[in-house]
Amino acid sequence: MPNARPVESHQRVPLTRFHNNTGEFLDLSTRTPVVLTSHGRERHIIAEIGYFRHLEDIAAGRLLDAMSIEAVRTDAMSEEDRAVFEASRPTADELANDQWND
Repeated sequence: MPNARPVESHQRVPLTRFHNNTGEFLDLSTRTPVVLTSHGRERHIIAEIGYFRHLEDIAAGRLLDAMSIEAVRTDAMSEEDRAVFEASRPTADELANDQWND
């Protein structure tokens, strides 16, 4: 599945050009969403089905499923996983200022 990016960063294609080169843009849409325009305005997006389903999962509130996050009990973590987890926690200063670097 392609990485999510802002719509502005995807290739924009006029509908007429899409109609004249459908195969080319359908192939491109398997790698990255393609924004179809009409008179310079965004009208449609064509994208690989996995990308679309991912967005639907997020929109339906199934964010954890969409992100493939798996809950793991701390006693089931390896020492390496535990160390990474602890190192990612915000410091006391970061918490106090309600701002931290991820």
